[in-house]
Amino acid sequence: MTITKVYDANVYVNNASTHGQASEITAPAINAVMADYKAMGMVGSMELFNGFDKMETTIKWTYPNNEVQKACANFLKPVDLMIRSSKAEYDNGGISGEKPIVMYVRGYPKTHPGGSFKAKEDTELENTFAVNYYKLEIDGDAIVEIDVMNNIYKVGGTDLLADRRQNLGL
Repeated sequence: MTITKVYDANVYVNNASTHGQASEITAPAINAVMADYKAMGMVGSMELFNGFDKMETTIKWTYPNNEVQKACANFLKPVDLMIRSSKAEYDNGGISGEKPIVMYVRGYPKTHPGGSFKAKEDTELENTFAVNYYKLEIDGDAIVEIDVMNNIYKVGGTDLLADRRQNLGL
């Protein structure tokens, strides 16, 4: 039996490390949009894949630096985020290795909070991003990739929309 644990992460904003500035990140949730289908001769109805619902991600900051604040305040320009983590693997002999987890996220800032300031407490800010690109890699293995604007949807490196893009002349 192998047990895996992920304990920590580092956020990069536009390729710059924010080590020690973020306290939590919520990765995008991928939700399929399903279309109802029913036809004569079918005993019932069914749902078929019809794209994706909008995605978003949030980052809680202990207090980000000025460059991060500027990037997150510009609602007209997407922000490139990279979240790097490490997945520790344990077996009956203890830790057997660590594998990298990397998420690539591109999205437009939706919020830019001023924060709240309290005596003797950390100031925490939370930014929300409307995500238009998301890719997850674990130990160099591409798990999923979605590029909404370019009609790209890959699972395990297989491009599931290549024929559709070709048929549309994209």
